[in-house]
Amino acid sequence: MRQQTEFGEIPVDWQVKKIIDIKSDDKRAIAMGPFGSNIKADNFVPSGVPVIRGTNMNYAKYVDGNFVYLTDEKADELIGSNCKPDDLVFTHRGTIGQVALIPHNKYSRYVISQSGMKLTVNQSIVNSEFLFYFFKSDYGQYQILKYEAQVGVPSISNPLTSLKEMNVPVPLLTEQKAIVSVLSSLDNKIDLLHRQNKTLEAMAETLFRQWFVEEAQDDWEEVNVLNIFSLVGGGTPKTSIDEYWNGNIPWISGGDISQSHKGFISKTEKSITELGLKSSSTKLLPKLSTIISARGTVGRYAMLEQEMCFSQSNYGIIPKGHNCYYFVYLLIGFIVDELLAAAYGSVFDTITTRTFESVDLKLPEMSEIINFEATVIEHFKKKELNSRQIQTLEKLRDTLLPKLMSGEVRVNYTPEEIKQ
Repeated sequence: MRQQTEFGEIPVDWQVKKIIDIKSDDKRAIAMGPFGSNIKADNFVPSGVPVIRGTNMNYAKYVDGNFVYLTDEKADELIGSNCKPDDLVFTHRGTIGQVALIPHNKYSRYVISQSGMKLTVNQSIVNSEFLFYFFKSDYGQYQILKYEAQVGVPSISNPLTSLKEMNVPVPLLTEQKAIVSVLSSLDNKIDLLHRQNKTLEAMAETLFRQWFVEEAQDDWEEVNVLNIFSLVGGGTPKTSIDEYWNGNIPWISGGDISQSHKGFISKTEKSITELGLKSSSTKLLPKLSTIISARGTVGRYAMLEQEMCFSQSNYGIIPKGHNCYYFVYLLIGFIVDELLAAAYGSVFDTITTRTFESVDLKLPEMSEIINFEATVIEHFKKKELNSRQIQTLEKLRDTLLPKLMSGEVRVNYTPEEIKQ
């Protein structure tokens, strides 16, 4: 038997509760970040208490990435905006719908930025991971987005009041934990594969530096990087012509590159048709080409897992006179800081052909580069295999998530199997 709720059908033996009824008794259980004037750039220090911004919530489950930090004294001043492990954090301004968990074993506390709010739940009623997965599902996203203001910058109207009024499903705690165990097992495997890929990337980068920097020879010839690879410009089919879009050809935007930075791009948010390809200046890049963002978030780069085309805000990069795709990819990673330095000297943050023309370096004969390619090929094959497994696991998780959160699929368990 199932019951109807405002966010869909759920089992009749599940309760529906408001956030205000499942928060902890802590008087700061629901709180917003400080006003902007309370955190300024000159408050930041090299290490200390991390500040959670929107970019730190772009990860699978836990806040992560590059943090800015406050001193303990400054964090104490902002004690109302402090959060701790197992708290949930949300964005109420900017990219609405972001949600993340505070992890264990990293920092004892964090400070949420002025665009964030946090929730400490009563763990005897609701498991915080279960609630996280609910808010990641379509059902939870509906609860957040229904409070979105309709004018101005995307934001939640009366954030704290809205958060308190959001409705969530509450199965028995044992069933919550059983659901979490299923989804977490998938996320943990995905995380392991991501970490393996970071290790493989670092190993390949180390080999590149060893071969071409640490063991560089004085008699190597200095060449411009555009003698090693070619730049390919992109384009965008007219968005007003429906026949150009939603086809079978992946089309890369800057956002796709940012999400796959230093990895393989296996999928894109948008796709185009053969007609769209023929009717615009976009180009089809071969598999294993490197692509780099030239505008916006400049300097992000990735490798293509299959043939794809791309926008004019990016450059496709392919080997010139050889087939050493992995060498070219690692070369881009090696020179990217130099490219960024040149880009930041312009009126807009943009990488152009002239930016690449300014980069020279000493390299050995092509035979040595070919030998290097053979050395790193297994690193990249393993990385590509991991990327495909990640894609499969993510698809499985995303298929299961709404079914588990609505009770359409129930997890078989016994209370003794789940730790209280």
